[in-house]
Amino acid sequence: MKVINAMEILVEEALMNYWGQLQLPCKCEICKTDVYAITLNNLPPRYVSNEDGYAYVKAQNFDDQSRVNILNQIVKATGIVATRPSHEIEPSSYSE
Repeated sequence: MKVINAMEILVEEALMNYWGQLQLPCKCEICKTDVYAITLNNLPPRYVSNEDGYAYVKAQNFDDQSRVNILNQIVKATGIVATRPSHEIEPSSYSE
């Protein structure tokens, strides 16, 4: 038996779409993964067992409020990672 958290896919898509606009001192994969994990930990999981279930969850998340909730959690996670990165930030890693 296999189930997936559909929020993982929705958050990953949103993060890919908005990653370039987020204000982080470091944009490495570690920081991106940290933002992803923190975001998921602050959103309710939506487990599905098949593509039909995922399509249903995705359709529910097309409304403006659901998208705003996901983006709001991404922004909050970005703030956490920006102030407390899980690795040393080298001066050459800073984004402009």
